[in-house]
Amino acid sequence: MTATNTYRRILVSPLNWGLGHATRLIPVVDALVKKGHYVLLAGQSPSLDVLRQTFPALEWVELNGFNVQLATSRHQWLSLMKQIPSFFSSIRLEHKLTQSIIKQYNIDLIISDNRYGLWSNEVHSVIITHQTTPSTGKHFSFFKPLSNALSRYWLRKFNECWVPDIESPTKLSGTLSGTITQLNTHHIGLPSRLSLVDCTTDDTCEVLIILSGPEPQRSILERTLIRRFKNSHFQTILLSGTPGGVIRKEGSVQILPHCHARQLKSLIINSRYIICRSGYSTLIDLIHCHRTALLIPTPGQYEQEYLAVRASDLWGFSYINQQQLEEVALERLLHEQITLLPFNGSTDMKLPMWL
Repeated sequence: MTATNTYRRILVSPLNWGLGHATRLIPVVDALVKKGHYVLLAGQSPSLDVLRQTFPALEWVELNGFNVQLATSRHQWLSLMKQIPSFFSSIRLEHKLTQSIIKQYNIDLIISDNRYGLWSNEVHSVIITHQTTPSTGKHFSFFKPLSNALSRYWLRKFNECWVPDIESPTKLSGTLSGTITQLNTHHIGLPSRLSLVDCTTDDTCEVLIILSGPEPQRSILERTLIRRFKNSHFQTILLSGTPGGVIRKEGSVQILPHCHARQLKSLIINSRYIICRSGYSTLIDLIHCHRTALLIPTPGQYEQEYLAVRASDLWGFSYINQQQLEEVALERLLHEQITLLPFNGSTDMKLPMWL
């Protein structure tokens, strides 16, 4: 620690909607530990498992949140609307539980990744999010004022907002991270766990598939892609994003439940083709490795649809709607993927100086 730093006891917790919120916290936690701070991990499986496996020496507590359930169809809005009362109840409950954790562990700083109930009037509270002004999709733009108002209401309960992006007209988050007045905002670069490891393995395949995200859409896409590739001549590795699962093989497809950062980095750099969701953390990892991919947005998840189009327009990614996967020949799916051009400016993570 430098002389300007104060030793802190920090509660860190990711949202549990897929693994991305946990994996992008890894470089944040790593930096905090190296500065000599005490870090308490909080959350629920499987995202908490990822942090615990990476930092086995750190203490942790269960802190369950809202488990979103996506619809099996593209029309997610009705399913999500029905879950709004449960979502608000979950925020109130996790806020109450946070106060207990603060007292029990003498916490003096909270870092929440997209968990809106993890704040306190008693200690400095930080939220990490790339969605200060969430997308409502082009067909539901009339919800935008209400969506922005709710976002402002929850975000202003935090002392700071850390945006995992760079300040640039070509920033990854685009309009998702619009300015909110009276919100103390810092851009902290693009935190990727792959920045902490070297590519020292020779893991590779012809087709790398990276999955994550809420159910049942994660499983639906997994089954579709296995069905498409298992009888093909393409050597395929599918990372299912299910830590604790078993390794198995179906025809030409090897299914790995999860892999460590060094192996993932090698697979991304060395594989010929990459297929994945257009989740924000996945895009950060690809940018770190200077690779593009075929993006398949989660149906009805407007943030991912926006990011897929933006990544295509600015950096040469390609994308396809999930419902089109059965209709397109594999050879058309796997057209040439280009090397990503570097971003303007450094993408390295940089936490605020006071920490």
